[in-house]
Amino acid sequence: MHVNTYFIVAAIILVVFLLFRSEHKFEFLKAAILFVIQLCCSTINFLIFMVIAYLIMSQWDHVNLENLFLLLAAFVVLSGVFVYWGMRLASKIFKFSTTTLTLVEYYIQWSLIYVTVYQAIFSNIKHITSITNFIRVGNFLDPNLFVVAILPSFISVWIAVILYKKSIKAI
Repeated sequence: MHVNTYFIVAAIILVVFLLFRSEHKFEFLKAAILFVIQLCCSTINFLIFMVIAYLIMSQWDHVNLENLFLLLAAFVVLSGVFVYWGMRLASKIFKFSTTTLTLVEYYIQWSLIYVTVYQAIFSNIKHITSITNFIRVGNFLDPNLFVVAILPSFISVWIAVILYKKSIKAI
């Protein structure tokens, strides 16, 4: 590693520490940092769980995958519990306000909506490129058209409401 990397990591840790020590400053930034850290920890958990599942299946012949849906559900719950324990430990050092936690929830929901839009666009790229054909034919009820046209507007309206609620100190 380079010296720059150490200083950048130290600066990030210092900024995170300073941001989380204050109670009502930089709520959006604190929530974004918390969200990214939780997302990274959860992803690491999932990778570890998958490796453990693979090792168990490869070591014993009588163990098989059975139901991928239930396995994923178990991974989700286990990872959620581990991230929760991490938050409990971190809460002894950092202050997580209700506003920060609410904003993390919003970031999760916005990300899910955006991923849905992204998936609709790229899984139907042939149809999206011929959007004028949809309009000309009068195919306004196509669900992909709704997803691409309406869901980004939901995110925009939601952001506006959150910013307004923050300005009137409702969150």
